[in-house]
Amino acid sequence: MFVTKSQFIRDLKDKETVSSPFLVKFSAVGADKNGKSFMNVILMDRTGEIEARIWEDVPRYIGAVVRDNFIHVEGKVQTYQGRKQLVMNRVQPLREDEVEVKDFVTEGTLDVESLYSELLGFVASMSDPYYKALCEATLRDDPEITDKVKRAPAAKSVHHAYKGGLLEHVISISKILDGLAKHYGHIVDRDLLLFGGFFHDIGKIWELSFDRTTDYTTEGKLIGHLVMGTELIDRKIAELESVPGRIPGKFPTEKRLLAKHVVLSHHGLLEYGSPKRPKCLEALIVHYVDDLDSKVNAISRFIEADQAPGEWTQMNKMYERFFFKPEWARNQPSQI
Repeated sequence: MFVTKSQFIRDLKDKETVSSPFLVKFSAVGADKNGKSFMNVILMDRTGEIEARIWEDVPRYIGAVVRDNFIHVEGKVQTYQGRKQLVMNRVQPLREDEVEVKDFVTEGTLDVESLYSELLGFVASMSDPYYKALCEATLRDDPEITDKVKRAPAAKSVHHAYKGGLLEHVISISKILDGLAKHYGHIVDRDLLLFGGFFHDIGKIWELSFDRTTDYTTEGKLIGHLVMGTELIDRKIAELESVPGRIPGKFPTEKRLLAKHVVLSHHGLLEYGSPKRPKCLEALIVHYVDDLDSKVNAISRFIEADQAPGEWTQMNKMYERFFFKPEWARNQPSQI
């Protein structure tokens, strides 16, 4: 039986009775101070996410309320510590063919095909034959990578965490990097800057699984996107060198090392996961621009979703501060 979704997370109100399907993003079993089990759940649909709880008959639902499962929920919305929460009283598992999957997948706000065309435009504008060929072989000529780049989020939850988010992030920082290349002129290599913009997060297409909800793959947990990005560079250079005439000659060692360094160092600090700190101007610039763009996206989306009345948000736990809400955020409809 097909289940139509008529209630979306963005529109849920305090004390509202809920009877609707959702996608499970996360679930875990916990215990209260008296030792009683409960389920801590995050539900999602295309409009957002909401925390949820199951307080009664927990063992009955453990097998059904798991990540990537569709479930029909009956319950009620309540406000807890200033945040909306859904208390689930009854849960029914659903098959994928019983729901409209597009109702549950968070989408980006921009057109992915348009973004991809912009990406190819940046690649075409490169002048260095080696960096350009490496970008073409990866971003234009590899159908698996092209497909994943168009669909991948840029992160699991922190920034650009939605379908097409990786591509949106790449285009955003590429525009900034292009402007900085003009500003700084001959002291920086524009093509290396752009390459860093394209490749710094390319490993995330394998680090994350994102067909429904987003989570880390086994490869992502064990290896990580920085190392996977450098492995991709080596693999694609080997492919280019195996095809006569594809590049002017053997890929220069210095260019290979700089390309890999920009990827390996883009988190900036050892404690943030970079095996190396930036040691060339291009790597330093890519690191700061990447950090800037991710923070702007994360904070603006936090401000947009904030429910607190007035000019200030609730406390942002990640950044440990309140944020001022500009007029565009105060005058919009309420968000979850």
